[in-house]
Amino acid sequence: MRKNTLKEKLAAGKAVFGVQITFPSPQVVELLGHLGFDWVLIDNEHGSITVDNVEPLIMAAELSGMAPIVRPVTGQPEIISPFMDRGAWGVQLPHVNTADEARTVVDAVKYAPQGHRGLYSRVRPAEYGVAGATKEYITEANRETLVCVMLEEPEGIDNLGEMVKVEGVDVFFVGTGDLSASMGYPGEQTHPEVQKLVRRGVETIRGAGKIPGIGGSDALMPEFLEIGVQYFHTNVQALVQNASQPYLKGVREAASKAGM
Repeated sequence: MRKNTLKEKLAAGKAVFGVQITFPSPQVVELLGHLGFDWVLIDNEHGSITVDNVEPLIMAAELSGMAPIVRPVTGQPEIISPFMDRGAWGVQLPHVNTADEARTVVDAVKYAPQGHRGLYSRVRPAEYGVAGATKEYITEANRETLVCVMLEEPEGIDNLGEMVKVEGVDVFFVGTGDLSASMGYPGEQTHPEVQKLVRRGVETIRGAGKIPGIGGSDALMPEFLEIGVQYFHTNVQALVQNASQPYLKGVREAASKAGM
């Protein structure tokens, strides 16, 4: 099991910045790593990424210096385990609303005695069993794998007092997109009522000595950094849009001046 640089940075109090990708392109993942992102969210929930095509994405992330974190569609062990065995450094689980649900995620990610992940010591993260003993691999894997749970409904925020007590959860991520929709404000992540609940969640997470993460408006990132949020991600589509629009505006203006 590789050293999880993402967990190291978080433990050192650093802010980390990732990119969500929903389609299986190892080349794009590799490029993102070379651009300097800390981690990549390989999304099985919202796109065409599956267990069958995820492994090259994970390898591309490792090759270019990024931590590969998978977002499985659900928290069931039979969904999580195959992604872990293909080399994911951790998972980011959507729609986690209770302490029991959070424990289920940890149980699926960690080997005994911390969980019940099925053991096969010839998987990629164990270097196919070529190097080291199984016992050493289990110890390293339990130490290095990251568990992030996503709070995407008011119920999850309301239950944070119990959820933050669950051993093995590294990051509590407030997903403002689904949260705003579940509150009746779809697409309005910056709505005052949504942000009020977001900040209550972050305060509870920080108050328990845990690591908060957040998604949503980049314009609010300075405020979130000020209140202790460490874990952020954008997405490939937004990066392409934000780079393409000013580029096209500039070149089309230049073409117009040239009468073309």
